[in-house]
Amino acid sequence: MAATNSSMKDHSPNSQKEAMIKGGQIISRVMAELIPKIKPGITTLALDEEATRLIHQFGGELSFNKVPGYKHATCMSVNEVIVHGVPNTYVLKDGDVLKVDIGAYFGGYHVDYGDTFYVGNNPSIEISNFLEVGRKTLQEIIALAKKDVRIGLISSTIEKNIHGAGYKVVLDLTGHAVGKQLHEEPLIPGFLDTDIKNTPRLKAGRAYALEVIYSMRDDCISYANNDGWSLRTRKNSQSACFENSLFIGENETIILVN
Repeated sequence: MAATNSSMKDHSPNSQKEAMIKGGQIISRVMAELIPKIKPGITTLALDEEATRLIHQFGGELSFNKVPGYKHATCMSVNEVIVHGVPNTYVLKDGDVLKVDIGAYFGGYHVDYGDTFYVGNNPSIEISNFLEVGRKTLQEIIALAKKDVRIGLISSTIEKNIHGAGYKVVLDLTGHAVGKQLHEEPLIPGFLDTDIKNTPRLKAGRAYALEVIYSMRDDCISYANNDGWSLRTRKNSQSACFENSLFIGENETIILVN
């Protein structure tokens, strides 16, 4: 779940790492079962209900319903809706682009994950290229994420890749630290507005949700669907979001959802 630029007793780094590894494993198992169900004819609410069932089945708790006022396991955002789409009775159709954002809560810690899917078969070259840029950018920033790396390096890499491909970084939606709370400081923007040396460093013993949030033609957002949550591009441009959570150690970075 994107940030807007707007229960274990022991909270030591080791217990946090172990809890978050388990939370990531839960999401991995849920997504392995959920992805084959993303087909034309299913509603986003049915996908969310299945995600809820699976999170509980695999021993976790819902993460997103701990955000005040939100009651679902996932956000399901279709086409121009970028993030925070509320699952509903919308029936997916061939050619839709679906963003699935999902969290799991285990041992007092949140893990946050997101992916984007083409619904149906045979996407156009335009859509395939659009989605591939985001996937590759997430892989690239994950490879950069290590102890003491400046967040600005991650931000500038997202900006370079997305703008270099002719797309737009969505300015008001960011990655973020994650842990006891779903959204923690610092935020991790998809663009750089200062010198890299002025940006915070990634710290060992903390986790971060890295997000690549972008659209084909628009970097601004507005509310959609009259639900108080869904955010779309202002010009109704196709959008995508790719996200994973990482735990930063002294000598290694653990990708939490595989």
